[in-house]
Amino acid sequence: MKTFDYITESGDTIPITYISSCDLFEYLVNHHPGVLVGGLQSQVDRAEHLQAFWQAFRLQHQDHIVYSEHDGQLETVIPIYWHGDEGRGKRWGNTAVVAMECVFGNQTAVSARKKRPYAACQFQPSSSLKRRFGDCNRKLTQKQLDILRLQTTTMKGHSFLHHWPLFIIPSSIHHEHPKALMQLLDVMSKDFRQLFYEGCTGSDGKTYNAVVIGAKGDLKWFTKIALQRSYENQGRIAAYACCHECMAGQPGVPWEELASDRPAWSLTRYAQRPWTDIPCTVQIPYCPQIPEKQFKRDPFHTLKLGVYRDIAGSILCFLVAKGYFGTVGDFDSKLKNAHMGFTLYCRTVGKSPALRTFSRRLFMLPRLDKYPWSNTKGSDTMILIDWLTVALAGFENAPLDNSHLPTFRLMKATCKAARKVFTDLNEHGLWAMRPCSMVFYSNMQGLIRGYCALASVLLNDEFNGFAIKPKLHLLRHTTLEIDEALQQGDQCVLNWNSVNCEADEDMIGRTCRLSRRLDSRKIGERVLGCVLLKAGIVWNRFRKLHKI
Repeated sequence: MKTFDYITESGDTIPITYISSCDLFEYLVNHHPGVLVGGLQSQVDRAEHLQAFWQAFRLQHQDHIVYSEHDGQLETVIPIYWHGDEGRGKRWGNTAVVAMECVFGNQTAVSARKKRPYAACQFQPSSSLKRRFGDCNRKLTQKQLDILRLQTTTMKGHSFLHHWPLFIIPSSIHHEHPKALMQLLDVMSKDFRQLFYEGCTGSDGKTYNAVVIGAKGDLKWFTKIALQRSYENQGRIAAYACCHECMAGQPGVPWEELASDRPAWSLTRYAQRPWTDIPCTVQIPYCPQIPEKQFKRDPFHTLKLGVYRDIAGSILCFLVAKGYFGTVGDFDSKLKNAHMGFTLYCRTVGKSPALRTFSRRLFMLPRLDKYPWSNTKGSDTMILIDWLTVALAGFENAPLDNSHLPTFRLMKATCKAARKVFTDLNEHGLWAMRPCSMVFYSNMQGLIRGYCALASVLLNDEFNGFAIKPKLHLLRHTTLEIDEALQQGDQCVLNWNSVNCEADEDMIGRTCRLSRRLDSRKIGERVLGCVLLKAGIVWNRFRKLHKI
């Protein structure tokens, strides 16, 4: 551990403990190299997996600087992510946590030991999808494909197995001295740059380099540390570009254009940098021409804490407004009736949601002319969608008004597509082969078009629902990238779950829980020490359990 001395505007010095990513990477390379590459203990296996990973990664990311700097030695180049976010600290203050994490899940070693793919899926795309995307003409070797099928994401297992906090800034410092975060990010960025160009020497005498292939977090975090063109700065009167990946929002380029195969904004992607003041994270080697590609959109914040909340809230409040949970009483009493049905469903299927009741406050509906959405946890949102799928099937068999039938069928199809998207992501490892990627694309497009169709249907209804929001635009960016990868004939696509922030949120929660319990005077040193101690324990437990 090291100490960073932050100098306040008044000249006072505030010491902040942090872990240098250079020191952490060097320690792991020399003592626990398997942690960084899927738990693999053999140096030969690690080299083969790294080589296969970089060859597959090249298909959609050939502009990454790693291919111009380390193309001949990719077997010693280890990919990593970094993540940042805020959690609840002492006295309900926001505590900033920034961490480094590996790309390969440790279940990779388990798959390799059993000599069977992590996900032996049998997805068969429709004939229309096959005609649309044509044949595969950018192929890897069979050996590389066999290796890629063994690689897993970091979604399974204890979060400290794959995520290691670099520094924590308690709310007492974070609120009063916001520049401390930026200065520590500058230190971190320089360390990542050093790891990319200089690396470290392993116990076998070889030089190993760490390469950042993405930054993870939510839009609020990215806006805080780097982005100046974002939805947080969306124009209310005049039309301004508001997407950090494209120029959508400016006159003639509506960001709400989602259902077409080639939206107008797709031609403006990465045309202009989303900042005027260059952020310190640009120092991290990534793509020199388009450094904002480093900031990844993830399925957790885009879907479970985004689009899916709107789906659940809009469908439930629509059913309540139309009298499907009672015709007597006010809106709140009908919501209570709906909660009784939800509770019965959860008991039947063995789910344990955190929801204790339904209310207009929960669905962000202060007035009945507003657009509702469910202010729920990600897991509860998924349970709501599952329940609504079943409830809609029942109401479809006995509608109060036959004119509701087309809407019910569209709602049910949209809920099924929403569930299918996450089922597909979780059932696959680090890579999705070409047929699976076609099915991914089809389900995501079905979700987007179903949502837009429902928004169009309810536009002329007295009930307001399915608001078109920025996260739906970000989801369309994801489908567009998959579409382009398949159109150019790529044999595999990196699983979107590789940038999922669910495990990161778990790590943030565990770290902040420690910060609330330990002494504030040396909170950084004590929290980081406890986290590293726990990480060592869970790693040794994992090795013993799986005999690797």
